[in-house]
Amino acid sequence: MKENTGKSKYVMLGMLARMPLTGYTIKKWLENEYSHFWQESYGQIYPTLKALVAQGLAVSSSDGEHGNGRGQIVYSITEEGRKELSDWLYEKPEIEKLRYEILLKISFGENTQPDVLIGHLDDFIIRNEELIRNMSEYMEQMDQFKDQGINCTYSHLTALCGVYVYSAMKDWAEKAKKIISEKGEPS
Repeated sequence: MKENTGKSKYVMLGMLARMPLTGYTIKKWLENEYSHFWQESYGQIYPTLKALVAQGLAVSSSDGEHGNGRGQIVYSITEEGRKELSDWLYEKPEIEKLRYEILLKISFGENTQPDVLIGHLDDFIIRNEELIRNMSEYMEQMDQFKDQGINCTYSHLTALCGVYVYSAMKDWAEKAKKIISEKGEPS
């Protein structure tokens, strides 16, 4: 389970501020739009949504104005929820914490064979190339929404950050492979 930072409520409110959503749709958006910079435990989605409803920050409906006709519960933000989100957006962000296991393995690399590390770096490069492709495809999908009059500027910016981060990590891994292969010192 991912670390509960207490921010789940704001993730859900931010998503609901865009449009009414089902828990499943929120799960899919988390996988696509946010996975490169934010993880939420899927086990937190429905309890968080229920808590938002209990706090009066969101409402739920299975039919009516926001219903989808399939019996799924659709959640919508309330005015109180919009105020809560707005207040949080004014707060200064917490300092980010970076965790990459590959960096730990490289840091302790003198305790294994260079080929082991190079194998890890090859896998890391492939994974980052795939993530770059995913983010680029997601940005292309957002361009289609623009044609429908939906403003995706801020979502596009977060995806663009993902492209830059994954590109930088890929470049680093290629340089690290070269240094390990040459058994040289970092330059």
